[in-house]
Amino acid sequence: MTTILFQGDSLTDACRDKSAECKDPNRLLGVGYVNHLAQVLMSENPDIRVLNHGVNGNRIMDLYARWIEDTLNIDFQVLSILIGVNDVGFALRMNKGADAEKFAFIYDRMLYEVKRAKPEAALVLCEPFLCRLKPEEVEYGTDIIEGWEIWNGQIKERAAIVRDLAGKYGAVLVPSGELFEKACMSAPASHWSVDGIHLTPAGNGLLAKEWLRCVKGAGNVPV
Repeated sequence: MTTILFQGDSLTDACRDKSAECKDPNRLLGVGYVNHLAQVLMSENPDIRVLNHGVNGNRIMDLYARWIEDTLNIDFQVLSILIGVNDVGFALRMNKGADAEKFAFIYDRMLYEVKRAKPEAALVLCEPFLCRLKPEEVEYGTDIIEGWEIWNGQIKERAAIVRDLAGKYGAVLVPSGELFEKACMSAPASHWSVDGIHLTPAGNGLLAKEWLRCVKGAGNVPV
């Protein structure tokens, strides 16, 4: 049995049911890219199990605060992480995020602990990203559009950190930033994202396809 554990914020959480009594695998996986991936992976191989432990609103420090019980204590062979947008958003909106230095420090520590505890586990790191919607396309998140250069600049800074860490720890990198930049040239950003951060069904499907392309192309991840 190969267990793939997905960690992150609301993009990964995607409204999953976190209640202890929930046994419905669809509700446990949420409605985002993790569910898309589970449909493909588990249909191809019945010995694959997919777990979604993403939590809405998580920053890097929130993820690290639950790292032992929600990651290190889990028996997994593959760990996939998508985190970073809340560190930018919370910082710009409420001064409650992690700057780039702290983001890198905590993220590095998390990966170090995984490699120490589970040296054989494969890592998949997804870059944080944004989609540039038009003002008339959003009700919430207009500050992203108005301050696009600041928001996108900080997201790209976090994405560069993720790329560096992927190299350091031998992880598969999913270049989500470039993926959605190109996607927004082929279709309106609102086709891919509802508010510049969270994804539409098309956006979730696109991210899932890119994850599969990168992971299967790496050749060293048991999927």
